[in-house]
Amino acid sequence: MRKYYYLIVFVIGFVLQWPFVLHKLYIEQEKSMGAFAERQENADRWPEETDPGPEQSVVSEVAEGEDPGNSTEEESVEESSGEREPEEGAEEKTSEEEPDEPEEEELPPEEFFQNTLFIGDSRTMGLAEYADLTGAVVFANTGMNIYRLYSLKNGVRDQEAYLEDVLAKNQFRKIYLMLGINELGYDEGQTVKRFEEEVLKLRELQPDAKIVLEANLHVTSERSERDEIFNNEGIDRINENIRQIAEKYGFSYIDVNEIFDDETGGLNAQYTHDEVHVLGKYYQQWADWIRENKI
Repeated sequence: MRKYYYLIVFVIGFVLQWPFVLHKLYIEQEKSMGAFAERQENADRWPEETDPGPEQSVVSEVAEGEDPGNSTEEESVEESSGEREPEEGAEEKTSEEEPDEPEEEELPPEEFFQNTLFIGDSRTMGLAEYADLTGAVVFANTGMNIYRLYSLKNGVRDQEAYLEDVLAKNQFRKIYLMLGINELGYDEGQTVKRFEEEVLKLRELQPDAKIVLEANLHVTSERSERDEIFNNEGIDRINENIRQIAEKYGFSYIDVNEIFDDETGGLNAQYTHDEVHVLGKYYQQWADWIRENKI
């Protein structure tokens, strides 16, 4: 009998524990069934997401490895399942909220460019070097374009290196902006959109400044005819887009081509040595034209 003692104890213990084991297994099974049912319910409620695919690069040639401006953030999100009718008077309210352009204080010619900022490419660098812009700050570089406005260093000597620093340390009375020719060859729609965004950013950072958008200078007609990208047709197109941005937001727009163009509508060959830039002695004429027209 002694040899069966441990066997009998094991059997009795197993019989006593078995109901608890069965109860635990039942609870675990109920949990599993509940989780499965919840997954099935969610699968019916939310359709399976589809892969949107790789993002399309809008401007791939801005600079080596440089993103032209976070295309995902710049894409419009105007699509919706339904459009609401605008409330009565909403349009009038929007136009009333548009800030008025600051009134310009009339200054004598020798002080006309006091507290003024010029932003641009190599043409603006020519203004800084050859014209009398006493009192003005110039931020320009030969390779400047709208995509590199805050990443490219200033090419003008004895000036702040980056535009962000220039805007942070000064409150300007007037800002002249001439960009667009270096952007020819990029996606035109993306360039215009980026141009508009950067101009609005300037207004936000310098709310008291009068912003003047400048048309890009033409190249000679001979250069235009042999160049598929940097030609006057493309320059006129980007200038028109800039003019429309100025009109849309109430900025000033000036076109100095009227003093440098010949009868063909291109840069007068007598005013240039490279068919693109005016000779040094004509930059003062450009600055005087701005002064005389009080723009």
